[in-house]
Amino acid sequence: MQRSPFSNDMGGMDMRAYAEGMVLMVLGLVAVVGVWNVPAANDNETWAGIVPFGAGLGLLVIAGLMLLGAGRSASSEGDNARQDTGSVLYILGLFAIALLYQQSIRWFGYVLPTAIVAPVVLYIFGVGSWIGLAVSVVACPLIYHIIFFELLGVFPPYGEVFDLFDAIRG
Repeated sequence: MQRSPFSNDMGGMDMRAYAEGMVLMVLGLVAVVGVWNVPAANDNETWAGIVPFGAGLGLLVIAGLMLLGAGRSASSEGDNARQDTGSVLYILGLFAIALLYQQSIRWFGYVLPTAIVAPVVLYIFGVGSWIGLAVSVVACPLIYHIIFFELLGVFPPYGEVFDLFDAIRG
């Protein structure tokens, strides 16, 4: 019996868990490697990279566990295979959106990319209300601004090409 190219069985490996594990592994590696660009802390200060470094290590541990679990589980074919293939496409699509979002923040600051990506991701996760999606265009950048830049005192990332935050401030 020939195996379908959309089969959920990858030599005894669960395709969805494997894809999720690989995406988390890449994100964890990028976080751990990228955190070394954070400058060292001054005396009597906490290193600013401690939280991203811990999060990256946590992602690597979770990814390792997911990959081990994917390798151990034998899966069935049929409807579950089609559903898992769709799930893998969503996972990879969200990963691509995250990469584009990160790069667009570098070019355009955080306001414009967040206003564009927030409703797209909310739609992918099942928010179907057009009013809710329209509100997220303004609410998400505003809420993130209040939490990170006002309450936590983190500096906002400014865009290299264009920054809507500069245009708003005048």
